[in-house]
Amino acid sequence: MTEIIPFSKTSHPSGFTNAQFKKLDGLYLQAAATRVLNYRTVDCDFDEGVATYTYFVAEGFKPHLQFVIRKVGPRTTMYEVYMKDKGRIAKSGVFDKAYSRLQEEVEKLLD
Repeated sequence: MTEIIPFSKTSHPSGFTNAQFKKLDGLYLQAAATRVLNYRTVDCDFDEGVATYTYFVAEGFKPHLQFVIRKVGPRTTMYEVYMKDKGRIAKSGVFDKAYSRLQEEVEKLLD
């Protein structure tokens, strides 16, 4: 069974799985190994139903990429990808679609 990190104890378990977090972290670790990205933050606001995973070129720099998990309904979660100087570059109710776009951007940095 996949573990779910719920946004609220009063609603149906909808949110972000441990496996999804590991994919986001694995992408960062891949970029960090080549020193393309060197800092990350993870923030959760359970009251607002928002979690963010932010990638930085280095600590103290502006965010380069950000993956946002937003609870938009009792059983619905929206995934968004933001990029420095471009704003939102992806929005989907399906994790894998937003993650693919994030992965494309990180791969461009690795080239």
